[in-house]
Amino acid sequence: MTKLMIFTDLDGTLMEHESYSIEPAMGALQELATRHLTPIFNTSKTRQEISAIQQGLKLDAPFICENGAALYNFRNHHNGITEKIFGQAISGWLARVHEIRDRQHFRFEGFSDWSAAEVSQLTGLNEGSAELAKQREFSEPILWRDTTAALNQFESALGELDLQLMEGGRFISIQGNYDKRTAMDWLRESSDEELITVALGDSPNDSSMLEAADIAVVIKSGKSEQIELQNPKHIIRTHRPGPAGWQDAIMEILEMLDSDQLSNESISNKR
Repeated sequence: MTKLMIFTDLDGTLMEHESYSIEPAMGALQELATRHLTPIFNTSKTRQEISAIQQGLKLDAPFICENGAALYNFRNHHNGITEKIFGQAISGWLARVHEIRDRQHFRFEGFSDWSAAEVSQLTGLNEGSAELAKQREFSEPILWRDTTAALNQFESALGELDLQLMEGGRFISIQGNYDKRTAMDWLRESSDEELITVALGDSPNDSSMLEAADIAVVIKSGKSEQIELQNPKHIIRTHRPGPAGWQDAIMEILEMLDSDQLSNESISNKR
């Protein structure tokens, strides 16, 4: 039987952008559970944030944190490892980034500059969740308050440190040279099963993940029109945003699966 491997963004995709509610998607999540399918979170959130969300939903599945920086909670039967790191530890580069900011007078602020209360105010998270969001291990989300020309200069300076900028729904993240596809590909290729991969996202930082999937779901958002895809065998663009759109797309995909539209050679995990 054809098996799905589902990767999903959280903020603005499975979770509502402002309230962080997942409620409109609970029907689809429950249907997936009856089929023994658990979505793999692939998000800019931290390891601690995702663990808390999984505990709240009673989910036990691999997850990918900080825009593809690391993969946790998987069970590799070949060598026994349960985590795989792709990113550069923030402790090795954040001070150098701040030196560049001070030296060239770039105007921006990031999570390391803010208290949990300030992160809460900027994101709408409660202070407990904001504290978890501040526990960055591989990336630094920032708000850019300078010119576009200065941003280009800053990006060039980051390149000399083997760092890059990644645009998300709320913030721009400073991170290493990886993206959401990096860990996704590694996990998929480590599986011995025949899989059809599904990816759901709403922002430009989801593009690499969506591009790598067999079925790509672009969740309607203020930035979803910026996402242009070429490689997926099947592309769904939802009419509703956030978890409501997520619900619609997952149920459509399951209907396709039940009617054998996904079990033929038109969609394959071979690339």
